[in-house]
Amino acid sequence: LACTLAPGNIVRACTYKDKDGVEHQPKWVDASDGATYYPSANIPPTSYTPILTQDKPESERQVQPMMWGLVPWWHKGTNPKSHGLSTHNARIEGIEDSRLYKTYLEQRCVIVCDGFYEWQRGGAKKQPYLVYAGQEKDHEIEEVLDYGKDPDAEMNEGDWTGPKLLYMAGLYGMWTDDDGVTVNSYTIITRDSGPVLSWLHNRVPCILSTDTMVSKWLDPDLDTDRALDMLKAPKQKDLEWHAVSTEVGNVKNQDLDLIKEVEPAVKEEKKGGKGGGASKASKSLMSNWLIKSPKV
Repeated sequence: LACTLAPGNIVRACTYKDKDGVEHQPKWVDASDGATYYPSANIPPTSYTPILTQDKPESERQVQPMMWGLVPWWHKGTNPKSHGLSTHNARIEGIEDSRLYKTYLEQRCVIVCDGFYEWQRGGAKKQPYLVYAGQEKDHEIEEVLDYGKDPDAEMNEGDWTGPKLLYMAGLYGMWTDDDGVTVNSYTIITRDSGPVLSWLHNRVPCILSTDTMVSKWLDPDLDTDRALDMLKAPKQKDLEWHAVSTEVGNVKNQDLDLIKEVEPAVKEEKKGGKGGGASKASKSLMSNWLIKSPKV
């Protein structure tokens, strides 16, 4: 994942209207276990990223850093990462029958980020792409980098006028370790990619492309079947993408400029999007987070 904005700008970008048309800005809440969210262009699973939630229909939304990778409810011990399961994504197919995920179907959340990475494979060459929300006219996703250059700049105040962030459907859970420390964690729901991104990967996160979809997904009064039913394959207008440096394959590389567009080494099989030295272990981690997750 890439999420390069500071907390103050994330809540500004997540401004929403309630049922009466009144605008609200979500409240930033620190992580339950004291962990810290660090803006980054190269976020691997088990890191903490901003998650949007709404506890009750009448309550205001909040954004809280949570750990990427849902901690199973049955896990014991003091290390939330030692359960040995791959829980950073959950396939929507069969999710209601999953021993793990069915427990959290009413704890819906929205993952907020600049975008996610996926690798196109073309023979011996592999090319990573940043996939992000379809932008309004005269906006580019790379504009998010401008907000971190000077924290005191006027652009960091007032209404959000920057690029549109990507919202993905997820589930979250609250796990308490043997010492009584509560860790909030989440998983990203995925589905078949459909015709828009099939050239890049056969799976895609479930995208919440409109404010209405975000509101419905977060609405505690919306039953599970109806909520899941609205998670369709993305349409062409929902997403854009561009090639990025292969350095995103190594999580040690943390330059925010990694989200910037580069000339692709592998030719796209399908036109679309904006214009169209990693270690083996690290590249595998970053390039395969969308692969089929085990049944849990």
